[in-house]
Amino acid sequence: MAASTTSAYPIRSLREQVTALEAAITLCLADPEVKPVHRLRTTTRRIEAQLAMLTTLAQLPDQSRPERKARRMLKKIRRAAGVVRDIDVQLNLIDSIVPEDPPRAMKSNAGKLKKELEAERDGHSQDLVKILRRRQSELVLALEDLLDALEPVESLSLSATELVSLAQRWFAENTPPEPQQGADDPDYLHSIRKVAKLTRYIAENAPKKAKRPRRLAESFERLQQSGGEWHDWLVLSEIAGDKLGGSSPVTGALEDRSRVALAAYRRHLQEISG
Repeated sequence: MAASTTSAYPIRSLREQVTALEAAITLCLADPEVKPVHRLRTTTRRIEAQLAMLTTLAQLPDQSRPERKARRMLKKIRRAAGVVRDIDVQLNLIDSIVPEDPPRAMKSNAGKLKKELEAERDGHSQDLVKILRRRQSELVLALEDLLDALEPVESLSLSATELVSLAQRWFAENTPPEPQQGADDPDYLHSIRKVAKLTRYIAENAPKKAKRPRRLAESFERLQQSGGEWHDWLVLSEIAGDKLGGSSPVTGALEDRSRVALAAYRRHLQEISG
């Protein structure tokens, strides 16, 4: 009985996530606002993590053709949703650095930056809706074909210990080597953050009663979130520099936040590396 309450069932989890994706697409088509877009992006990432996990498991039926097709379309949708979601985050970050009674220059610069980003969001959200309308049926069919191929092993389970080992091994094997530029290279740090996110989703296959994989998922979630916060501040500071100039008080405030967030991210990296 104990094993059944702490074991993970990857194929069943994938089926649940596919259902969640279909709902997320429907919501986004109806209204590509902040929450529907965020839900869509997260769900595509979770399915991608699940597919990555399945490639590590032996004795699965051949599902390579529908899997490749699904991966290709998921990537397109996730990227389109990601552009919109990133702007939503950036708009919130701008609001967070502007005090209640800001200096005139900061208020003016922040307003200008927000206006330009809001216009860009409108365009990208329309592009997202077009992609969803064009790819929705094809993606659903590919995912259904994939689930049909995996149906003979739907009862496949992993113990908590097996899942922890799999997640840790996947993170180690997919973390890129440190580049010649050093460990502070932005592309390197961003890559680690993306690997941490997928590792978290893999570990979250475990039910809540499975304490070890859930603790592991929480540690990778902290790493993912601190890395995401740093990257969001960094990207926005670069956008502000391009649009407002390096001397803008908004650019300066964003650069300060980016440095603070990087220090927090480094601490979480040290915790993971042990």
